[in-house]
Amino acid sequence: MIVTYEETTQKGVGLLNEDATISHPKANLYGVLDGVSSLVPYLNSKKETGGFIAANLTKDYFESIADLRSLKDHMIEVNDLLREQMVLAKIDLEKKEELWGASLAIVRVQDDGVEFIQTGDCMILAVYDNEEVRPLRWRQVSHLEAPAFAKWQEGITKGLKSQKELHETVIDAIRKNRYQSNTDGGYGVLNGEKNAVRFFEYGKINLTCLKHIILLTDGMFLPLNIVPEQSSYWSFVAHRILNKGINFILKS
Repeated sequence: MIVTYEETTQKGVGLLNEDATISHPKANLYGVLDGVSSLVPYLNSKKETGGFIAANLTKDYFESIADLRSLKDHMIEVNDLLREQMVLAKIDLEKKEELWGASLAIVRVQDDGVEFIQTGDCMILAVYDNEEVRPLRWRQVSHLEAPAFAKWQEGITKGLKSQKELHETVIDAIRKNRYQSNTDGGYGVLNGEKNAVRFFEYGKINLTCLKHIILLTDGMFLPLNIVPEQSSYWSFVAHRILNKGINFILKS
């Protein structure tokens, strides 16, 4: 089977680009990763953040797979590897604000379908010949983000302008959310916790009329206010990417 793909990442406001892509063409395996740094500042001897380490450990693991098993099996293994790296770095695994992690979405295209797995807030969109767009999962953190967004907006309204000042207004809400990782009522994330496995979302779809698979980190999501009211949000996002290109989306 011939699979063509296109990928891009862009550094955000952090010290490093904690987004990464997975490309393993021989296995028809592809993915996107969004590193999650600890709230407690951490840099290793190479000046790498925890989110950068988690994203690139996962990337390197999946790109070097020779003996393919189920994506879930591999995710369990890489989660264990991440926990081992944090133990070596003397991270207190009981303090969630110290943990490194990654949100991710990975697919493997096979002759009889597309296997997928996801955790965190990355999205997987299937696009069909009739232009229908099918989200294969939902944003696991969306129900927890509203309080932090409200605080951020409140800070802007009060005249705060610097990233540091605004971050201080939401840090308590962010810390509270961290303690809901891999818990019922919370959200999933690959962060070395043994319970992370319970929150992997995975499955397989068939290839009938399937035209495209789009994988997105949250940095590629479009602002809600530019999506027409009558449009499905994910359908609009998918077709904007397909019509304008992924680099256009980064500028939106």
